Amino acid sequence: MNDVLRNLYFALRICRLGLFVVFVIMSWLPEVLAKSSDFVGSDSIIFTQNSIRHELNGCIIVEAVDGGVLFRDQEARLWLVQPDEIESKSTSDTPVEYFSQAELSRGLLEELPEGFRVETTDNWVIAYNTERVYARYLGGLYERLLRGFTGHWKSKRKWKLPVPDKPLVAIIFKSFDEYAGYVKQDLGIEPPTTMVAYYNLMTNRVVMYDLTSTFQGAAKVQNDRQVHEILSNPNALAMVATVIHEGTHQLMFNLGMQQRLAATPLWVNEGLAMYFETPDMNSTQGWRAIGQVNTMRLTGFRQALLTKPRAKDALKTLLTDDEGFHDQTQLIEKYAESWAFNYFLLMRHDEEYVDYLKFLAEKEPLREDDAETKLNDFQNFFPGDLGVLDAEFVEYIRSLK
Repeated sequence: MNDVLRNLYFALRICRLGLFVVFVIMSWLPEVLAKSSDFVGSDSIIFTQNSIRHELNGCIIVEAVDGGVLFRDQEARLWLVQPDEIESKSTSDTPVEYFSQAELSRGLLEELPEGFRVETTDNWVIAYNTERVYARYLGGLYERLLRGFTGHWKSKRKWKLPVPDKPLVAIIFKSFDEYAGYVKQDLGIEPPTTMVAYYNLMTNRVVMYDLTSTFQGAAKVQNDRQVHEILSNPNALAMVATVIHEGTHQLMFNLGMQQRLAATPLWVNEGLAMYFETPDMNSTQGWRAIGQVNTMRLTGFRQALLTKPRAKDALKTLLTDDEGFHDQTQLIEKYAESWAFNYFLLMRHDEEYVDYLKFLAEKEPLREDDAETKLNDFQNFFPGDLGVLDAEFVEYIRSLK
């Protein structure tokens, strides 16, 4: 497990046009054993990390042959624990019970700085130290996202996703400076000013700051209408899209569409989040426009097509190589291409694509897929010449209005 942890690194500086996403990219070892999928009990573990002793209940998801574990606790946080950090671990037949909203609320208020309060919705616990009206705005936004997200997959793609089986967590800071301090502690980086929100795969939380502070300064926001007016400003829409983008990641990992720390290709992960990221601010439901063209991404991909000839192996590279997502010189182009290919598949080959997504949802954590495996996985659902599919893809994107 020591080698596993040494090979764990955070590709955190994925930042483009104000959009920021947290990924945990894992180098896997074959000496790990996933727990049987029919296990219905729970685990307890006592360990010490960074001089802090933890006593947690939850589930061991993966156990290395040397005794190190990947552990999911009752808040749905993931912990990578080395064998020499473990004091004890035990198993019970009692099923895992995730923390209730009240238990999560107490834990968040104990953890976060003084001045934080908690707002709850049907599915979220929102900790905040800004105006309550903004926390309520975010709660409403995310509940509409959930309804739009699950409704779209059920009605348009014939895929009924489960309801969340645990409360989800969002944290809102009143200012960018306070948020930046938390980011440095949580992720170990100094965030750029364009980074307005992120989803952390390990903690399962979305973290952000009050976007109205960018346009309102120190003045207090008084009501929902004022929040809506401020964030309907064209200069704010990309920032709102980021908050939704990160919430979409949280939903995908908590509704069974993807497994955290599993080998889901980044073009899938990011392309889907971009498919849902832009709200319709003129709709009370927020997501009347799901499935419409993401103009910013379309423009970016078309610009790339105009700038240089598309390589013959461009689609194969997208399917099998995630390195471009970690290269600032390629990042904007990669995101645009990922949105475009997801959009194309959902519009022209949705049955095959949904089957492929269901297959990816069964991937186990901490298992690496090499390029050949990624390509074979895709072509099991999309057989035939990739060049022909790529030509169809490019022609379709060029035809969009």
